[in-house]
Amino acid sequence: MKTIRVMTLGAALLCLGAFLAIAGDTKELVEKTCSSCHDMGRVRAAYGVKDQTAWSATVARMLAKGNAPAVTHEEHGLIVDWLSAQEK
Repeated sequence: MKTIRVMTLGAALLCLGAFLAIAGDTKELVEKTCSSCHDMGRVRAAYGVKDQTAWSATVARMLAKGNAPAVTHEEHGLIVDWLSAQEK
């Protein structure tokens, strides 16, 4: 029984570590992608204002511009999810 608890705790800590690493990487991805065209203050101003649908439309519109950086479909989703989770 003790072994199961230790294994469960270990798995939970591993998942938490992975989540925090992804969250940090996603923040860097967002900052790198968005700041290639404009100041992050503009992005931060919309934290907590736009929902996931609005962020998805905004990100798609910005990435469609000729000078926008290339991101994968997966990165697009990560960016939208991260921006949607931010609060003022």
